[in-house]
Amino acid sequence: MESLTRRNLFGLGGRAAVAVGAAGLLPALAACGSGGGSSAGDPKNPVNISYQYPAYADQKDLPRVQAALDAYLSKLGKGFRVTLQPVQDYDAKMTLNMSAGNVADLFFTASWSNNFFTNVGAGNLLALDDLLPAYAPKLWASLPQSIWKGARVKGKVYAAINQQRFPKLWGVTVKQELADKYGLDISALNGYADLEPFLAQVKAGEPDVIPWATDNATFGTTFYSEIYGWDPIAVQYGLAVRHDDPALKVFNIYATDEYMAACEQVYKWRQAGYTTMDPLSASDRAAKQHGGAIAAWSDQAPPTNPQFETFATVSKNFVAAPLLNTDGVASTLTAVNVDSSHPEAAVEFMELLNSDIYVYNLICFGVEGKDYVFTDAAEKVVGFPAGLTTNTDPYNPNADWQFGDQFNAYYRTAADAEAKRWVAEAKVNASAVVSKALGFSLDTTALRTQIATVTAAITQYQQQAAIGLADPAQVVPKLLHQLDAAGGGDVLAAAQQQIDAWAKS
Repeated sequence: MESLTRRNLFGLGGRAAVAVGAAGLLPALAACGSGGGSSAGDPKNPVNISYQYPAYADQKDLPRVQAALDAYLSKLGKGFRVTLQPVQDYDAKMTLNMSAGNVADLFFTASWSNNFFTNVGAGNLLALDDLLPAYAPKLWASLPQSIWKGARVKGKVYAAINQQRFPKLWGVTVKQELADKYGLDISALNGYADLEPFLAQVKAGEPDVIPWATDNATFGTTFYSEIYGWDPIAVQYGLAVRHDDPALKVFNIYATDEYMAACEQVYKWRQAGYTTMDPLSASDRAAKQHGGAIAAWSDQAPPTNPQFETFATVSKNFVAAPLLNTDGVASTLTAVNVDSSHPEAAVEFMELLNSDIYVYNLICFGVEGKDYVFTDAAEKVVGFPAGLTTNTDPYNPNADWQFGDQFNAYYRTAADAEAKRWVAEAKVNASAVVSKALGFSLDTTALRTQIATVTAAITQYQQQAAIGLADPAQVVPKLLHQLDAAGGGDVLAAAQQQIDAWAKS
């Protein structure tokens, strides 16, 4: 079983020079500082760069955070200042921004949001192969080239990888109060079907609680390729390979028995009243979930059972072998606008986001004493200042994973610190099975017509199937027929041809 080998943290001795692993797969030993490398801009006359990233709520204290960032960059003698530009409704707004040319110098992109591969194909991103070693040497050295393959397209690196746990550990999260009340042994679950007795108990005994929630953004599906050991090489078009297949045969996940069974599962639950007959909006589902009015939901289940809600939860991972693949590595990236006037400064700021603990945690948590306080400074555990909560804190993005190296983040709970969450998640990276397709990305340049029609077909039918809105026996054949008519076969054939050529090279 192929896995990553860990490199000596200090880059010294023995096998360190040739190991496949990386110091970046452990919590970084970063300290405040300039980040090294060449200096971009003139400290006496600093240039201005901008940074766009997703926001999920208004951050009223952003001006204070902005001022603190400016002051710190000045203290470091940097030749640039950075304007933070959080963007709500990110995908839709960034599509408009791209069309209008209103894009920041650097911005968040991913395999699932503001699509990285689409951006590369459209020529929106700057290749960083020369800039990263020169202006972000710590970031560049923190990951092995085997991981950087996840951000390469046609041999070039087009984004910085925001370090986190890369394998996707899909499973279930359950409100602990209800698990305890109804005797659910979360550790005994082997798959989503095992939840049925619990969901039936909740429906019967908790009239104000939704046993299982779905929303109109396909939240609530029980189908995830990684559970079956599949590498979704082009998940947005329904294409995957088996991670250990030496032939790298591409297949349509929607045509598999596993997909049909997952759709049948949620359809059965909807008919039984375990979820709402009509899916909630994404915002309504989130409000009910965070308010404790949902018993269980599909989610990733990291190894230390971190708490993301204001109430206790328990979780179980259904992915037997954590998988290191392109989709996971490319799930959170920071790219440089190809039209940026100051790409060197943008990359030097990437260095700070990934190696300077103060800069990273300033953007993640805000200003100490105003937006957060240390509840245990020795263990780097933070909480809200007196009188503030998750809903009233004026700066609480709660999205550490999207900004830089999450292994540099403060802990939000004492339980996370006690469990050494970042160490545990780094170990998942280090022991993950490496997909034979790691580094492959589909080039859709010559498939734009088919991509448009295939995307439309998936949009029309996939949600109905994935969250049980329609009988899978009826809707899945319609999806497959429409995909075939839309040119799905051409996309699959092109993917097979490209991955064959990629494997040979």
